[in-house]
Amino acid sequence: MSRKAVKTVAIVIAAVMVITTLSCMMFLSSSFGAESAAAATTVLEQKYLNEKMKELEYYFKLIHDNYKDEVDYETLVNGAFEGAMYSLGDPYSVFFTDNSEGQGFVEGTIGEYEGIGVTMSVNGDGFCEVVSVTPKAPADKAGIKVGDVIVKVDGQDVTKKSLDEISAMAKGKAGTNVTLSVTRAGKEMTFAMTRETIKVVSVYPEMLEGNIGYILLTGFETGAAKEFKKAKDDLIKKGAKSLIIDIRNNPGGLMDTVVEIADGLIAKGDITHLKDRVGIFETVSATPKDIEKVPMALLINEYSASASEVLAGALKDNKAAVLVGTTTYGKGVAQIIGYTKDKQVYKVSVYYFLTPDKHDIQGVGVAPDYPVRNSLGEFRAAAAELYRHFAPFAENTKPKPGDTGLNVFAAQQRLALLGFSLEVNATMDEATVAAVKRFQSEQGLYAYGTLDLTTMRKIEEVAVEYVTNDSKEDMQLKKAIELLKKGL
Repeated sequence: MSRKAVKTVAIVIAAVMVITTLSCMMFLSSSFGAESAAAATTVLEQKYLNEKMKELEYYFKLIHDNYKDEVDYETLVNGAFEGAMYSLGDPYSVFFTDNSEGQGFVEGTIGEYEGIGVTMSVNGDGFCEVVSVTPKAPADKAGIKVGDVIVKVDGQDVTKKSLDEISAMAKGKAGTNVTLSVTRAGKEMTFAMTRETIKVVSVYPEMLEGNIGYILLTGFETGAAKEFKKAKDDLIKKGAKSLIIDIRNNPGGLMDTVVEIADGLIAKGDITHLKDRVGIFETVSATPKDIEKVPMALLINEYSASASEVLAGALKDNKAAVLVGTTTYGKGVAQIIGYTKDKQVYKVSVYYFLTPDKHDIQGVGVAPDYPVRNSLGEFRAAAAELYRHFAPFAENTKPKPGDTGLNVFAAQQRLALLGFSLEVNATMDEATVAAVKRFQSEQGLYAYGTLDLTTMRKIEEVAVEYVTNDSKEDMQLKKAIELLKKGL
């Protein structure tokens, strides 16, 4: 797929900088799906659909005319639309029954919105966790941090509400007030803030020691590619001989933007592949050209998601940069955003995106070349005490997918502490196997999802190092600087 084609269909890997789910999306064009044989509805399917639509109409009328309370058809129809998405079992496919909520979601993708400036996703325990905070936005000024779990909005318990419901509660017009209660290191904290109209600034350049240019890239919104190019060019003019790009805690953004940024960093080669139920159907490639090669390091962590993972995969597989940090989030599903005739917004997952070497991102993430975890800082003492009560690796077993036992439980406790998303249930379920694979990949081990002896020893080693690291330095940034000074 050419860059022009990418722009034509306006593919979006959304970083919605109000409270919502991490999403990967593209806006629905009138021709979407027209050439997809896999998506074509057969004659028999159409006949079945026609029959069921007549039955659904009868069902609506039955409820409308006989339900104990008054109910309008709009409520019933919205329920059917919402239910169709819910039946997919996919948290990223949503029908917005609230028009203002849906429109706010769409507006959030273009880089300006009214809100508090956080992005949130469901963590391994099923709660809503902050994964990104916009610098100088209300949430940042109030003291909200990445990793906080939101439990109340304006004093109301939201632990059993969906992300979209929490989004509707937390966002609002500029100038209005809201309070968020979060749990952090086992303690509940409440923060008051005033919502603002936030113009997203995604690029923050800085010159570091040793003629190293540094660019913090917080999102891939409209205009970020031009900001990035200008920042990169300015740093080189000021004498930068190498470059660090920091996409830690970056939840994503526009595909067009990440393709443009990657294209400016890669002389030639693929950027990403798009895969549907049949297989790879499009490849996005860089424009072949001569570019000045600048040694680069890319900083990543477990909150680098979606478009960030496109950039990480592109730079890693094309050997354009070394990756330092921890394995990325693992969000490799893209969606379309569309409207009903009544202008109600929906989003539905339609394909996966892969790295240039055709590695899956969904549930796996992109592993760093140099695994480095930063100190837990103020949470280290609490984490060390928690670790002291962890189960030991005491069984003479090598748990594989589907197995249960103490070794599984011990591994899950440590992997959860290290930031991997899973449930601590002593079972090698799908999420645990995915976490084990991600850990194995990150550590340069054979990534096959079995807890062999080498993997368990490494999990223990990394966990101990993590809870005993009392450094106040940014160890990931320090490692990147060290590598660039050594000439990689």
